[in-house]
Amino acid sequence: MSRLRTTAGLLGAPVRALVRRSPRLNAVLWDAQYALGMWGYLDEAGDGSVPLSLIETWAPQPAILDLGCGTSVNLALRRGRYRHYHGVDISRRAIGTARALRRPDASYAVADIRTYTPPDRYDAILLREVIYYLSVPEAADLLRRLPGMLTARGRILVQIYDVQRSRQFVAVIRDCGLEVTTWRPPETGDAGRDAFFVLTPAAVAEP
Repeated sequence: MSRLRTTAGLLGAPVRALVRRSPRLNAVLWDAQYALGMWGYLDEAGDGSVPLSLIETWAPQPAILDLGCGTSVNLALRRGRYRHYHGVDISRRAIGTARALRRPDASYAVADIRTYTPPDRYDAILLREVIYYLSVPEAADLLRRLPGMLTARGRILVQIYDVQRSRQFVAVIRDCGLEVTTWRPPETGDAGRDAFFVLTPAAVAEP
């Protein structure tokens, strides 16, 4: 798995290099990479049940916004455990695959998450393996906008496979008026596991 992720990271370098030059070109490149099957390994990676299990600790039957959802194949959404799911990705090809899953109570949009404004408010916003494709200013701008998309009980769930990068991410979070209410694994955890952050707007963060 680590070899696959390393390979995908290297192949994804052109996307990261061009992402801020042309959003349209960025979309074309992502579509091309999905067409070539470069991200297919993600559909079988990890335990896709973790995000929903974490969300249910604060919001049973949640409405979920998944930003940068990709194909969403690797997200376990079992019927009856969520109220609505809305996936957003810049790649039309990825969203086409997601729609083909025919999940109940699900909707999708092809859009750039850096500027996207959803039609509703959500109990959980997911950023799964997404944040490091943005520059620090872009990530900060997105994080500052997200509280306005949450319900009163809403939280933001960020997944980062590289725990070392996740530690760097904490500084960005705190500059954006968000509090880390859950971090799994903790700082002393196994560096080989994905890190999951639950973020809460500072004004409503639990003591």
